[in-house]
Amino acid sequence: MLMLRRIHLQPGLMARHVSSKPGKRSFSLRAVCGAGLVGCGAGYLLSRMDGQLRERQLPGAGFRVCCEEMITPKQQALPNELRGIVGKQHVVENVTETGTMVGKGHAMVVVRPGTLQETMKVLEACLNAEVAILPQGAKTGITGGSVPRPCDRPMVVISTQRLQKILPIGDEAKQVLCFAGAGIFSVQETLKPLNRDSHSVLGSIFLNPSVAAGVAFGSGGTQIHKGPAFTNRALYCRVDANGQLKLVNTLGLNAHEDVVAFLVACHQDNAQALSSKDMDAKCTRAASWPKYPQHLTKLDGQVSRYNADLTGEDCNRSEGKVFILATIHDTFPMPQESKMVWVSCKDFATANHIKQKVALASPNCLPKQFEYMGREQFDCVDQGGRGIIKLIEMVGMSNLGTLWNFKLKFESLPLPFVNIIADKLLWYLNSAIPESLPKPLMEQGRKFDHHLIMEMTEFGNGELKQLDERLQRQLALNPGDISCYVCQDAFEKSRVMLFRFAVQPSIQTITVGKGRQGLIIDYAMPKNFDRILEMPKDCDIEMRCLCSHFGCNVFHESLMLSNDVDVKEVKKRIKQVIDEAGGKLPAEHGHGTEYEAPCSTQERWKRIDPTNSMNPGVGHSSSLKGYL
Repeated sequence: MLMLRRIHLQPGLMARHVSSKPGKRSFSLRAVCGAGLVGCGAGYLLSRMDGQLRERQLPGAGFRVCCEEMITPKQQALPNELRGIVGKQHVVENVTETGTMVGKGHAMVVVRPGTLQETMKVLEACLNAEVAILPQGAKTGITGGSVPRPCDRPMVVISTQRLQKILPIGDEAKQVLCFAGAGIFSVQETLKPLNRDSHSVLGSIFLNPSVAAGVAFGSGGTQIHKGPAFTNRALYCRVDANGQLKLVNTLGLNAHEDVVAFLVACHQDNAQALSSKDMDAKCTRAASWPKYPQHLTKLDGQVSRYNADLTGEDCNRSEGKVFILATIHDTFPMPQESKMVWVSCKDFATANHIKQKVALASPNCLPKQFEYMGREQFDCVDQGGRGIIKLIEMVGMSNLGTLWNFKLKFESLPLPFVNIIADKLLWYLNSAIPESLPKPLMEQGRKFDHHLIMEMTEFGNGELKQLDERLQRQLALNPGDISCYVCQDAFEKSRVMLFRFAVQPSIQTITVGKGRQGLIIDYAMPKNFDRILEMPKDCDIEMRCLCSHFGCNVFHESLMLSNDVDVKEVKKRIKQVIDEAGGKLPAEHGHGTEYEAPCSTQERWKRIDPTNSMNPGVGHSSSLKGYL
């Protein structure tokens, strides 16, 4: 008998296990690294040998409902109807979906349409059957927003993974049209031969998260001159108050009779680009955050970006309350020259001074990326991240997604310890893998407590020289307090960025390895906030890993906690500290199931999805039909 389980995931808590202390709960972060797939059998044996790790079932919310008692005739007939639309090989029934780091839920059906027309037909069929609809991209989010969750109707996941068309626009490709399932790494690779750079680069780029999800969840990334994922040029579907599907078209294409049919033809004809003639020259809608460099360098009491910002077209930060079909994004010129430096400082004040006097001194001369990493985060990556870095080196960025998807399927199996095998194995193997950075840089990293990763780029106006001169002046003023390592070649640059991208996998590996609780929080502090946020007292934090998209003042806290504390209570106290300091939480990962969206955001979601048909329950909103 098919059953729906209602499970309340506590904010910040990931895969769970029991500590060795009777009566105490211990929760460990979910595995993210696909490297652990190699040798799963060995990891299983190691896990069984570890007396601290004993599998535990998630607590229910007090009731269970049988699908056969609730399902309507239309819902019962829906899977066959969907097969008739997309083909039987693209419809799977009774699926358990596992989130990247949070969530594990049941979907009545997972359907993968292959065209925009099919997608709209699938949406209409789902609305007619009165099921809950969950849009899903690459499922790389870390707050559970794209994982099924219990509600008062069966849930259907509509995956965009077959909608991956990427169409550069015009001969100069200053903009690009992306179907919903296109990955940001794929966009980057498509634009390289055209000497253009993509609109976004995330820490999870090696998992190729989808462009539409970036828009829907307000992802930010490392590129401080580009701003967060944002566009007012989109094609998306919403549901009106009568439960009918409505198509919203703000793409700015020339007046085709049927924009969906036009794009489907581009897809089926294997078009490689759109002509500038296909675009409405009068369209002035923004395809990136307007004047973001000017906004960023105005060091006032406002935050640079956050998930509850209501700016822009309704598709932005909609978190699945509308279904995005396609978006247009600005692209950026590729730099003529690039210089990557790793600057280490004795204190945070020095690091913040460099940010103000070097990185953000002028909106017309920004580094491409400017990242911060604390000492404990440096040690964490070294102690738990060597495996993921080595794996990317071995298989390449483009192949890691396949391993990742297999890992998620493996971890959803109803077997003991599957959710900790990968990280447990990586924990034991980490010391056997060579250090990830050049030896001089590893020594510098261990000598100082605060680190800056800055990529200075040249676009033809002397930007690199200006930035370098500013940096050299600061180095000369503080010769004993600062050390600067210049990457010698492309390989060293790639190692530095992989080290930065391994931040979250590494904390999960260490947390699982040591059998501790874990908590991840992302937040934005005011642009003039010039210190490290002080954590609440008595939280029993055993390791505080802090990194930041420093130019934007967006921080990521990865905390390893004692097994004796209540993680939910710790997160509540940290949120209060952030609010009192003028910060916003979350900053770029979306509310998902981890954060409660503010009233203004929930009211917006009700306006754009008045029947609560799309992604019900996101942001701690109501999961009931019509929000009743």
